[in-house]
Amino acid sequence: MSFLIEMTNPYIEAFTIGLIYGFAFCTSACLPYVASYIAGVGADFRRGVIITLTYNLGRVAAYAMIGSLSGILSSIFRFVVDESTIATLQNYASYALGAVTIAIGANILLKSRKASNCTLNIKSANLDRQRGKIDVYAFLLGFSRGLIICPPLAMLLLYAIPFGSPFDNSILPVLFGIGTTISPILLLGGFTGWLLNKAPLFRRTLSIVGGAALILLGIIALASTIIS
Repeated sequence: MSFLIEMTNPYIEAFTIGLIYGFAFCTSACLPYVASYIAGVGADFRRGVIITLTYNLGRVAAYAMIGSLSGILSSIFRFVVDESTIATLQNYASYALGAVTIAIGANILLKSRKASNCTLNIKSANLDRQRGKIDVYAFLLGFSRGLIICPPLAMLLLYAIPFGSPFDNSILPVLFGIGTTISPILLLGGFTGWLLNKAPLFRRTLSIVGGAALILLGIIALASTIIS
């Protein structure tokens, strides 16, 4: 963490770290959730990009909340935020991610079962209804994923608490989150929607697969937390 203490511009550093981390790890960690949801709702390229952006917006919102709470707890209530506190938060966050992911996957499966093969048109039934509105499920999926603090974000939080101001506690995680959104996941999310949209006859099957994949991802998140 010593190089963070010597930062000449911690805001640029936070954004840069997020940018690097987004290319190195964040895409591979988040893409299974995004791609499964895109398949579940039958999005095309444009909607796939919007879903990915909304998912990332949820992550950034979670980072902002975590940073703000850590600043408030440490400055006002003198609560010590350290590695053990972050580890405890990780466990609860994993439970939240698992529960939210399973709930969204189950919702997709229930909608798929109610639709018949000849009348199912996920694109018109779901996407048109959501046009101009934020995709709450994509946002919640990203928000719950963002509650899991990755090592670079933990490093930024631990740096900002003793050396930064309350403003730094919230803005540094946000800049980190924005940096992670500028990654291949945007194009990959759109490409996933474009590719899956090429098989309109299999939309119901793809929706079921997407919902089942989300449930499986949620179970894995819960199981890994319980085992550890």
